[in-house]
Amino acid sequence: MRDVLLVAMREIRQITATKGFWIMLLALPVALAVSGFATSSLAPETTTAYTIVDETGGIGEGITERLDLADQQQTLRDLGEYAARWELQGVDPQAPWADRQAWLSEAEVRRFADAGGAEAAVARLAPVLPAGVPPFEIEDPAYMAVPLPDGITLGQGDAAMDDSLQAAFENDITAGDRSLPYGAVLHIPANFGEPGAAARIYTNGRTNQTLIQAFRDGLDTAVRDRAFAVQGIDAGTARAIGTMRAPVGVTEPPPGGGLSAVMTRSLVPIALVYLLLITAVTTGSMMLQGVVEERSNKLFESVLACIRPDALMQGKLLGLGAVGIVIVLVWAGTGLAGALYFEGFAADVLKPSLEALDDPLLIAAMIVYFFAGYVILAMLFLAIGALSESMQDAQSYLTPVILLVMIPVLIVMQAALSGPDQPIVKILSWIPLYTPFAMLARLGSGVATWEIAGTIVLLAVFIWIELQLLGRIFRASLLNDKKPALKQIVAMVRGQGAAREG
Repeated sequence: MRDVLLVAMREIRQITATKGFWIMLLALPVALAVSGFATSSLAPETTTAYTIVDETGGIGEGITERLDLADQQQTLRDLGEYAARWELQGVDPQAPWADRQAWLSEAEVRRFADAGGAEAAVARLAPVLPAGVPPFEIEDPAYMAVPLPDGITLGQGDAAMDDSLQAAFENDITAGDRSLPYGAVLHIPANFGEPGAAARIYTNGRTNQTLIQAFRDGLDTAVRDRAFAVQGIDAGTARAIGTMRAPVGVTEPPPGGGLSAVMTRSLVPIALVYLLLITAVTTGSMMLQGVVEERSNKLFESVLACIRPDALMQGKLLGLGAVGIVIVLVWAGTGLAGALYFEGFAADVLKPSLEALDDPLLIAAMIVYFFAGYVILAMLFLAIGALSESMQDAQSYLTPVILLVMIPVLIVMQAALSGPDQPIVKILSWIPLYTPFAMLARLGSGVATWEIAGTIVLLAVFIWIELQLLGRIFRASLLNDKKPALKQIVAMVRGQGAAREG
């Protein structure tokens, strides 16, 4: 055991002494730090400013109210999901946000807005939030009405956009203490609705479909009201009929369920698949290069005079495994820190994905599959290094091996997101070389306990067999002076001599 530890320590020192190791180790933390800073400091505004120039004196108010109501509707939906997820409906059972489907009713949305909206709801919930429940975050409105900036001239009829307005669209405008992108201007002439009199929408050229549709809906309503009035129908009656909605209910999965939850639970296991591939290939390549250099420099002859080949092989695997654990811990720790402290990607993706990992069996299975896959790939790299006289020889083995591993893995990851019972996924789950990848990709979608137990037993048996075969190759090839032919490699695997050529 002492010899194994000595070799492992030497392997660790050899790998960590390279610049490539430190670049790889620090690349992800630096990237996440830069991303977090950029997201929090440079993120664009989510609110778009707009202006309605209403010369009729009444249509614009209805459009602004329509847009405000749409914001309140989205906020009520989000708040209802939040209350249901954390079981807060009992705080105020009569409140609109206590019903997940209240956002479907315009009357309930208006009641929610009249009661103070999200600000009042957050104030009501704050004193009674259980420990560990995050407060509800109120999103900024999608659109904000602002006065027409000074110095801007609107065209008349079909006139082209004035230069002053075009300049305003190209730059942000100031609204209170915020600088907002300027999305659109609606000009409603005083004679709107008369033959030949048309409203005009000026936009910044970027997609503001919801805003433009709200403008059109408001204008359509005004035109219909005028037509109803001509026919002797009261405008209030016409609007009441126009706002009638068919009674309908929507059945949704409970909070934390459904396809989005499957995607959320699958994110971390699938990220581990990529992490496994990157870590194993990178550290394995470093070890492979070290083995090839030691063979070409005839260092193995000196080393094998002091220790057994099996101890040398086991020490290299142990050292590589330790380096891999360090990389995984640093990267996983960085991702956790990003989820806890950064906004943007970390807050929106990593945090809910980590919260979804609440099953001890799932966590344990992820750890087992990850390290089993790492050991399997590490032994493949070690075998390639033992068979190669130079990096050119190693490359001839390495390229097909990497393709053999990566192509099915990429296929299985795509298929697993469609469902854990896809035939190709289930088949590859029981082929030991692909078992860790396939099972990690499936875990978020739900896998039977017997499959987890069975594949773990299969991996344990396969790793033991691979270790025995690697030991035979390692012992037979280290002192071989020439690159072994296929027949000799088969002989090594079968344990038939050192495969030396006389």
